[in-house]
Parts: sequence; C-alpha cells; structure tokens
Amino acid sequence: MAKKKEITHDAVVVRFGQQLRTTRLTRGMTQAQLAERAEVTLSYITRLEAGTSAPGIDLAARLAAALGTPIADLLPTDPPPDELAVLREQARRLFASVVATEDRDVLALVNQFLARLVETER
Repeated sequence: MAKKKEITHDAVVVRFGQQLRTTRLTRGMTQAQLAERAEVTLSYITRLEAGTSAPGIDLAARLAAALGTPIADLLPTDPPPDELAVLREQARRLFASVVATEDRDVLALVNQFLARLVETER
C-alpha cells in the first residue's frame, strides 16, 4: 500500500486553527457540537484546530455560521511572527543569562561550544 503523501501547510493554517479553537471555546461549544452544526466530522474539527487540515472557503463560511460569527473573525489577520527575529531574541536572552553566571565551568563550556559554531560557519 502506498504511503500517504504528507502535506506541508502554510503557517496561516495553524493560525486559522488556533482562531477557530479560541472562537469555539468563547462560544462554550465542544468540538462535537461544532462538528454537528457545521456538518463535518469530529475528527475533521480536531485536524482543523491542530492546523493539520486546511478548510476551503465554503467550509470556513459554514464554521463561521455554526459559531454565529462573521467569517472574518475566523481568519487570522496578524502577520506571522518573524521566526528568525524570535530565535535571535531568545538566543540573546539565554546568552545574557549564561554570560552573567559566575560558574567557570559553564563559561568554559559555552566558549567551547561557540568556538565550534564559529568553526562550522567558515
């Protein structure tokens, strides 16, 4: 039997799923209730909220109607975070906390690690 091809969705699919879940929860609905009202399976709602399935526009409209909200409320409008900027900021914070230590062994280990990283960049 052929293995099912894995689909990689755009980040907006995950953000849609998060927005769908948030809206459903604020309405006090279970996934099963939403599935019934939108005329889809419970497993499909689960996949939508997990960001592993992407709905078509017609389904997004049915979901919005089932939730009693405009379709625009389900569509994520915030731009996706700049992943590289997020990683840089996290690295800065972590590095600052490590460099501030008085532990000689930790600093020696960090220096060795950074030296190897610099070597691999060349």
